Amino acid sequence: MTERPELRADPRISVSCRGTLRLGETVVPCLIQNMCHRGFLIQAGEELPVGKVVHLTCELEPGATVECTVQVRHVNRQCLGARVIEISEECRALCRRFLEAQRARGDS
Repeated sequence: MTERPELRADPRISVSCRGTLRLGETVVPCLIQNMCHRGFLIQAGEELPVGKVVHLTCELEPGATVECTVQVRHVNRQCLGARVIEISEECRALCRRFLEAQRARGDS
């Protein structure tokens, strides 16, 4: 079977970063499986409905923590797709640098 080409303007990069999703007082552990500057594919310890807005915190690397607000866009049995709806300029720049470094590692 052939692999389908990536149709996104900003392709997702495979990662493995631990994090948490906060829904009010509830904190759910999660694992970021891939990401781009606009969103994440997340394996979460709890099922969340499409449309739900949650706070995501994840450590991209030691000492490099990103916090943002995401909205659940799609859900399947294993993962959920979440789009970033609010992020500080500092965290956006951190994500951009991390993604550039991951792409460079993938090219070498």
